[in-house]
Amino acid sequence: MAYSPLTPFSEYLQVEQSKYPELTLDEIQKLKESLEDDQTLPPISDKKYLAFLHSCNFDIELAKKTIKKCYQFHFRIPQVFCELDPLDDDMELNYNCLSICQMPTANTNKNDRVLFMMFQDTNHEMFEYLPLFKYLTMWMNYTLLKYGTCDGMVIVIDSKGLNWRHIVKIPIGIASKMLKFLEVGLPIRLKAVHVLNAGSATQMIMKMVTRFANQELIEKIKLHPSGSNDIFNYISRNELPEEVGGFGKSHTFFNDELYNDLIDMRDVFLEQNEILGNQMKYVNQQLDQNDG
Repeated sequence: MAYSPLTPFSEYLQVEQSKYPELTLDEIQKLKESLEDDQTLPPISDKKYLAFLHSCNFDIELAKKTIKKCYQFHFRIPQVFCELDPLDDDMELNYNCLSICQMPTANTNKNDRVLFMMFQDTNHEMFEYLPLFKYLTMWMNYTLLKYGTCDGMVIVIDSKGLNWRHIVKIPIGIASKMLKFLEVGLPIRLKAVHVLNAGSATQMIMKMVTRFANQELIEKIKLHPSGSNDIFNYISRNELPEEVGGFGKSHTFFNDELYNDLIDMRDVFLEQNEILGNQMKYVNQQLDQNDG
């Protein structure tokens, strides 16, 4: 089962409550009311309020702080969060360079959900981080709209082909902000990040991660060396593609599927771009007036 972007909130809420009875309309309303006087925030959908309440384990105060942090990062790095279009040239470039796959067990139940990533083309000249960050932002919005909440998101990255030429292209300023966003601004529950075929290049990235990330995030990252099958102690073979020993179809099939799903949801992203763009202008105008 899956939702459509047009699924009414009443229907969405009913299914989400069957998974998590704590997601009551009353609690969602309390969260909304606690933020209604905050003029720095853009209009936020009821589905997104629900997602934040769930990601914060139904703690209204924590959800309130997380929402504020989330949109602060939206406006600090708008090139990641406020300029999303799956038909942009850089999205096509990312699609051809990387496979990003919502694995097939995803549905509206509460089981952990797996996102799988690997190189399609290891040419460092094709690879850019900003399109990757934008693509993952679209996926995050997509998975909440299509499947709702779940116990945890698990990201599996096959790092085979990663080398120092990819690493020197990391935009440190944006990447460090993205790590902080993962710590304090997510509308989803990030459970774990598994890195397969981890070698010296992965260790180089981990040095940067440990420099900027907190201990809680670092402890969610698990490295698996080349030749290891330990990943299957955490994730069923049914939830991974055949290229890494799973029972699923090829990663290219799932990459195509997600890319086309994002394109189908393009109007949602464009509308959100406009909402966030208008809010950013308003906030900047208020800052200019206060400075004056």
